Amino acid sequence: MKVRALTRNGRSQHTLESRSERNLAVAILRQAWHEAVIDLRSVKHTSRKDYWVLKKKAIEWITSDEDGFPYWCELADVDYSAIRRKLHDSLQRQRPFLVEA
Repeated sequence: MKVRALTRNGRSQHTLESRSERNLAVAILRQAWHEAVIDLRSVKHTSRKDYWVLKKKAIEWITSDEDGFPYWCELADVDYSAIRRKLHDSLQRQRPFLVEA
């Protein structure tokens, strides 16, 4: 971990990199991604409604700026627009198989 030292005028001499914050952001993004792209055909029929709700909420979160998705991407040092494009492509491939519970 690098330590930040500030001068009196507020400029940083060294960069602070919080590995734990970045790891948390990556974990949050991975979970949202997993929920957004889950193939409902691979889920037991009795659980599909629950997974459909998770999928829908994850997609809404990733595609919206309202609930901090860009913030978590910045913290994880990833391009949120690239993730959105990749999600769109993944969902297009799933489209014939998407079945709302």
